[in-house]
Amino acid sequence: MQSPMIVRRLALSALLVASPFVSCASVASAPSTTTVLLNVTLIDGTGAAPIPGRTIVLRGARIESIGAVGEVDVPDGAEVLDLDGRFVVPGFIDLHVHLPGNRDVQEALLELCLEYGVTTILNPGAREGAGVELRERIRSGRVRGPRMFTAGRIIECFDDVDAPGEDGFRDWAVHVDSEAAVRAEVRAQVATGVDFIKLYRRMPPELVAAAVDEATRHGVPVIGHMGTTTWGQAVDRGVAMLVHSGWGTSMDELIELDDPESATDTEWYQAYGRATEGASFAALARALVEREVIVVPTLAITMASGLGEDAALIPRFRADLAPDSEIDDWWSDGWRARHPQYGPDSEEEAEMMRTVYFPAALAIARGFHRAGVTIGVGTDVGNSWIVAGFAFHLELELLQEAGIPPLDLLRMATWNGAVALGIEDEAGTIEAGKRADLVVLTSNPADDIRNTRAIESVFLAGERR
Repeated sequence: MQSPMIVRRLALSALLVASPFVSCASVASAPSTTTVLLNVTLIDGTGAAPIPGRTIVLRGARIESIGAVGEVDVPDGAEVLDLDGRFVVPGFIDLHVHLPGNRDVQEALLELCLEYGVTTILNPGAREGAGVELRERIRSGRVRGPRMFTAGRIIECFDDVDAPGEDGFRDWAVHVDSEAAVRAEVRAQVATGVDFIKLYRRMPPELVAAAVDEATRHGVPVIGHMGTTTWGQAVDRGVAMLVHSGWGTSMDELIELDDPESATDTEWYQAYGRATEGASFAALARALVEREVIVVPTLAITMASGLGEDAALIPRFRADLAPDSEIDDWWSDGWRARHPQYGPDSEEEAEMMRTVYFPAALAIARGFHRAGVTIGVGTDVGNSWIVAGFAFHLELELLQEAGIPPLDLLRMATWNGAVALGIEDEAGTIEAGKRADLVVLTSNPADDIRNTRAIESVFLAGERR
């Protein structure tokens, strides 16, 4: 079986060959002006230290040249911006943005992404009208927003007890119950032009294997929000991206307890936090590295889901920034005030979630980083409190709280995201020839990742917003 990295590159190549519209749209929407960013401190996204005193020349949608001040020719007629004291980083890549079908709200969320420097997004499970159709509207210039990649509807396997009713998962997930059904669904989604296939929690290992095999035949990588299938099983079967490392069910294989069946929740999560010290974690991390699997921890939604009854957290998530419109089963006024998904049964349980559960989720993310696993940044927009654009910076802050250094975080937020999408040849770092997706900051994010919020301007394919 081909590695996930190769599948991602094949998927990008197939997209560029099969859709001449992509290149035409890029040329049509590119600005014709030349812009010079003078006297900037460059943080290029590779993990390298900041380099002061640089000049960056943007011509159209691309970066034309980079060099020391005084050593780079400033083209005649160029717009010159003296950015002394500013820091320039690559545009941010959010690998987990669900969007609603409502076009007005779509556009509001896309604008929020750009406002907060997110220039590329992945929709890992699209509702009707928010997947391939929206991606093409953005590419054609009919909708302004970050460059978008998308999966189709989430593929799930329900048993008789959990089968959705009329108001259940039907608008955002499709039910499969056999190998033939999952292969047919993958083929149908590939035919629509999706960039990824997304599998959900109840998919058993044999159906995950069938989905990955079918998707690989068509050069499309698979994202897994696992549960019934463990992360180790998903890696063995070729899943390219695994999301939600803070969710416990799919990580049970890492827990080392003498008697797991009788363990209390507190004991279980304590063991979860210690998992990085065990042989099971080391084996999983090694497999993730060897198979080049992208891990997207989504710590902000982990915090919101587990601690969401704590009203004191609401300001940290800035839910007030979300669009005013209420959308059934996506965003509602109630979700602005609380997150009832995992409400604790008692004050004691709430305290355990704060002091044991969430620190354990941070420990898992820190352990993956230390083991050399490729980590991408994703927010899970579409859930309570997770506001497009802003949540990306909260996610970075939580990853910093986990103990990951700022320059490593900037690489995760840019280069690793490009690798996950198979676009590292044209995005993710600041280099001559790449797309001019850039963020200008007034404070140094290498000192504190929270400084990524100090945004002065954003360039999307060379155009300043």
